[in-house]
Amino acid sequence: MLGVAVLWIDEAQDLFCADRKLILRALKSLMQGEDAVAVILSGTDELAQVIRSDSQVKRRFTAMVLPDLVETVHGDMYRAILQDYCARVGLEPPVEPDLIGRVFHGARYRFGRAIELLLVAMEFAIAGEAEHLTVDHFASAYAMNEAVPASKNVFYAENFLLLDPDADEGAEKPCNRRVRKGRA
Repeated sequence: MLGVAVLWIDEAQDLFCADRKLILRALKSLMQGEDAVAVILSGTDELAQVIRSDSQVKRRFTAMVLPDLVETVHGDMYRAILQDYCARVGLEPPVEPDLIGRVFHGARYRFGRAIELLLVAMEFAIAGEAEHLTVDHFASAYAMNEAVPASKNVFYAENFLLLDPDADEGAEKPCNRRVRKGRA
């Protein structure tokens, strides 16, 4: 109605795997002239670094960093979203008192990840013809996304805050080899 066109590219850091300068030039041209488009890029910290690498692009974009989720600040908001989503698909919402903290920790305190975890948990509940969304559905969603055993699943571990969701258990540890002096 207002004649404004918006192009939103999520995971935009993936655009820059190709010719970075070419992509930046294309974005600048989209935002110029009579047929200019408002461009929204969302993605990782890597995206912010790319945008900051070109002074003209940096000047045209406003950078926003969404804050990490904090249960005491965002818990009620997330709980309301959870309850609304459950009502839309005919599920009773979960009742576990520490569920929100577990979701936030497992989602690395990121809003998008917390919503994705909720959606996958709901898919498990619906597929199982459950009446209630439970911690088990979240645990299944987390296990599917993270490929971790139950002992490392934030929804099953008693001390879930001690778990590091980003720990790479399969990473090779450096070897402590003695270096010989002289000729090899």
